[in-house]
Amino acid sequence: MRPDRTNVFPAERSVIAGNVIGYGATSGEMFLRGQVGERFLVRNSGATAVVEGIGDHGCEYMTGGQTLIIGRTGRNFGAGMSGGTAYVLDLQTERVNKQALETGELQLRELDAEDRDIVHGLLVKHSEETESLLAARLLENFDDTAARITKVLPRDYAAVLQTRLDAIEEGLDPDGEEVWSRILEVTGG
Repeated sequence: MRPDRTNVFPAERSVIAGNVIGYGATSGEMFLRGQVGERFLVRNSGATAVVEGIGDHGCEYMTGGQTLIIGRTGRNFGAGMSGGTAYVLDLQTERVNKQALETGELQLRELDAEDRDIVHGLLVKHSEETESLLAARLLENFDDTAARITKVLPRDYAAVLQTRLDAIEEGLDPDGEEVWSRILEVTGG
């Protein structure tokens, strides 16, 4: 989604869609050139979305999927987030749910090589799909851009992903009984 081509206002500073965009999404992709309202991707369980700014309560109760936010976030970001991955440009940690940070439920990480590939791909697709000038600027010097992006990842979700990767390296079925026992151990389930 992008603004009308005759629009004279900078898209990344304009609201293009309202509240609860992606609420309960289970699959698909959204590329939104501009900002959206509150409660972005609440209860997302499988969709991928790129947006240029969000209101309060973003990624609340998210259980899966991924997002790239290349603009401001509102307050209470990631409250109850138990799965999925959020990549946020210039994240202001005071806007992330305070309790989730204090308890360690949410981890804030730098991008690794795989994350850099994911973010680069999302930026390229966002630029192609929406003609985003912001995405084009961020791609001009991607090394600098990648250094400004924070990966927001739920602790238990990270533990499950790592346990499954370790199992695959050991030649085990990642959906097998032994691996599920390991997952319950690392998540305290």
